Amino acid sequence: MKKYWQTISTRIDALTLRERAMLFAGAAGVLIFMVFFFALNPNYARQRNMLQEMAQQQDKIAVVEGEIAQTIEAHTIDPDAADLARLAKIRADVQSLSASLTDMQAGMVAPERMTAMLEQIVRAHRGLRLKSLRTLGERVPDAPVAAPVALAAAAPGDPAIAELLHRHEVELVVQGSYGDLVSYMAALENMQGRIFWRSAELKVDSWPDATLSLTVYTINLDKKWLKL
Repeated sequence: MKKYWQTISTRIDALTLRERAMLFAGAAGVLIFMVFFFALNPNYARQRNMLQEMAQQQDKIAVVEGEIAQTIEAHTIDPDAADLARLAKIRADVQSLSASLTDMQAGMVAPERMTAMLEQIVRAHRGLRLKSLRTLGERVPDAPVAAPVALAAAAPGDPAIAELLHRHEVELVVQGSYGDLVSYMAALENMQGRIFWRSAELKVDSWPDATLSLTVYTINLDKKWLKL
């Protein structure tokens, strides 16, 4: 083993100063990526759990809405008291589930406040430079989004369910030192109001400077859903 390390040391000593700098910069980039990846994984897991819970709520709502439609269709002419009582219970269940989803939305950042909040946090970190910030528009999720964050609709491809959720995405690119970028992402996690991370890419330009490309989004419910 000692002989092996002596061989490696000899090879490194034989490199030019520029080659050594490139070698150590590459090793530092790999180390930064590993730290960055393992720091984000717990946050992705929490986001997946919450979105799965919302999808389950939508599943339940789809079921009770189907029961409402069947009951109304079967008893349009002459419904009896028992059917009316059952229909009233179903409507109460729908209202309860609607309130639950509304509470979840209340903790999220409003779409119109996304860019202003992201800019404000960048300005609070003087070592960072905001290279670009743009909204990607409003999307109606019609299928699960691939990892690391899965936006799972209750019934992918079912317009009656998918159209209830609207995802508003923002993409930003920030430059600065690794420490400042880590501090910025910690501030995003701790800010008032919840946002989700769709993707994050860290690129080492020239040590210690790096570039962070981040896509985040918030979710809101269609207004007609709140009237159920």
